[in-house]
Amino acid sequence: MKIYVITHKKMDFDLPVDYVPFQVNTVNSEIFYEFNDAVGSKQISVKNPYYCELTAAYWIWQNVIDENIIGLMHYRRFLTKNMFSVSPKYYLNRHNIEKILQRYDFIATKCFKFKQTVKEVMFDGVREHDFELLRQVILDQYPDYIDVFDKVFDGHKTYLCNIFITKKEQWDAYYSWLFSIFDKLEPLVDMTDYTEREKRLYGFLSERLFTVYIVKNGLKVKSYPLSISGLSLWRRLKQKIKNVIK
Repeated sequence: MKIYVITHKKMDFDLPVDYVPFQVNTVNSEIFYEFNDAVGSKQISVKNPYYCELTAAYWIWQNVIDENIIGLMHYRRFLTKNMFSVSPKYYLNRHNIEKILQRYDFIATKCFKFKQTVKEVMFDGVREHDFELLRQVILDQYPDYIDVFDKVFDGHKTYLCNIFITKKEQWDAYYSWLFSIFDKLEPLVDMTDYTEREKRLYGFLSERLFTVYIVKNGLKVKSYPLSISGLSLWRRLKQKIKNVIK
């Protein structure tokens, strides 16, 4: 088992057993961790400004063959049994994870709930034209998913952050599906005048598509809150308040 912790800089804290740092955007920076998204030929590190943590997810999908359980966390964002503490002692350990995955397909964040629809909230960083292109790709490539796709994006709840733990075969099945969609979508998108935030398109879309995949396939998810420290927590609370009062 390995839980990969995504970062673009050196960490100033220690990780628990089975948690390892994974550096992203390393094709454009100094490499300081063994696990990074620029190692080998099966990698898409150059796409990190557009794919965010998915360059790590892709590398894990294509290159990791000797782990039965895979997880992905973010720098200072971890699934926890106590959201009011940043202590690693509350992070999920091997015993917790193995026991949970006997009954569940994924261990993920709690669903985020919005007053607006999932689609409306997403338009804060995704252009409507790109969303329509995505919907057409789904319709063309996976027409049996379109009803669930519409239901999720017209609904008010979704998983976010691309943070989850699952068995490797489930990881591979999900990312094979996801990247097959983006392989068709990417040639259709023109980012000529996009802001830095808008360029993170595939990262934004993938967060919501995870929910589509879960619902469509009837997969069981055990949810935990996120332990988020400092400014990141404050920003999340402000955004949550903003979405509620709109």
